[in-house]
Amino acid sequence: MDIKTSTVADIVKANFSAARIFKSLGIDYCCGGSVALVDACRAAGVDVYKVVERLNIECREDLTAIPFDTWPTDLLIDYVLKIHHRGIRTNGPKLLSDIKHVAGVHSAAHPELNQLVTIFAQSLEELESHLSKEEQVLFPYSLRLFDADMRDEKLEKMHCGTVANPIRVMHSEHNDEGTRYKFIRVLMKDFVVPEDACPSYRLMLEDLERFMDALFEHIHIENNILFPRFVELEKRCVM
Repeated sequence: MDIKTSTVADIVKANFSAARIFKSLGIDYCCGGSVALVDACRAAGVDVYKVVERLNIECREDLTAIPFDTWPTDLLIDYVLKIHHRGIRTNGPKLLSDIKHVAGVHSAAHPELNQLVTIFAQSLEELESHLSKEEQVLFPYSLRLFDADMRDEKLEKMHCGTVANPIRVMHSEHNDEGTRYKFIRVLMKDFVVPEDACPSYRLMLEDLERFMDALFEHIHIENNILFPRFVELEKRCVM
């Protein structure tokens, strides 16, 4: 198969090391991952052949990438819950406090920090609602589908009608967050540290970029691996 015509999401799904490369090029691999590599490169203004060369070299040499696509569904759900949901709830409030502190000191010279406070606070509120929907509705039923499939049993139809309905909502909310954090990247000038930044400012930017990277990994795992699996499980298991 020609990698140039593969979707960005499928490339990352096969080797998560590609996510780092795509991030450096400004190519969206989670919310916009359904685009073919050649089209994504054209939109980003980069040479697809040079990108393929980087993928072939750097992905082969990187032995640290987690092979998410090979994990069983229940393990992937547990990873999302324990690493990503817990991480958002643990790291998000502390990061918001740090952003407010830095804004209080530096907003006169960097007024964009006041906007960052508002945007990030709104993100945490909406993410909490999003995580709760997954934990209370989508994941419990999907785990039941997984267990039924393992036992070769049938399951009653979901109360939402089909698992595709909550997935559609999750996709929409993922797109909203993806758009929000792309704007944050632009607002914060690609997380480049200003010359007048104090150590707290520098650390806040590092933590903010790390938070965004984790969120995009979270969205990738769900959009490109878990959600398609849930749909296939429902086809096999629902009466």
